[in-house]
Amino acid sequence: MSEAAFQLDAAPGPLRAGPVASHIPSKLFSALFRQVDRDHRLTVLEIGTALPETVDFFSQFRCRLHFCDLYAETCVREQADLSETELRHGFEEQFRFPSGTSFDLCLFWDFLSYLDDAALRAFNSALRPWLHANTQAHGFGVHHLAISLDNIQYGVKDQEILTVRRRQTSQMRAHPHSQIEMHDMLNCFKFERGLLLPDGKLEMLLKSRL
Repeated sequence: MSEAAFQLDAAPGPLRAGPVASHIPSKLFSALFRQVDRDHRLTVLEIGTALPETVDFFSQFRCRLHFCDLYAETCVREQADLSETELRHGFEEQFRFPSGTSFDLCLFWDFLSYLDDAALRAFNSALRPWLHANTQAHGFGVHHLAISLDNIQYGVKDQEILTVRRRQTSQMRAHPHSQIEMHDMLNCFKFERGLLLPDGKLEMLLKSRL
């Protein structure tokens, strides 16, 4: 891919795969690409670090990738000590994208389940200006609030296979939300589809409701 067709916005330094990845199937991820116009440049936000397989997957599109590893940010790891206003400012500092950026796809993975109520509302407010009416998103939630989350990092092998590997950072406290709570606090999105997984997690497709 030429630089004109594919750009990567990520933290400096080489891409690192880290621990050996396992593969998991996804029945919903491919739906993000069913209406993608190959002649239109995709703008993608991933909440996480740039993994080689994810970058390789998106190189087939005319695409600009933005990676925000919010799992490692102080405003997330110390969210219990911050006000909602401070949290929003913290997310806004991380979302200093180039003027005119508008995301077509957002990959949240399990990040939303690590945000308490105030942090989720703050994340919603900070992200809203970067969305448009047809923005789509993919992520994982939980079917039951008692389900524990594994300390894993997601990547993309292809439209039907995701990768998972152990994170190098310490596990954060989880704050799982019901679908009703998510609907209220992440109100820049509406739920399009959900799929209950064997481990009790919920795979989700969302679409902007701006």
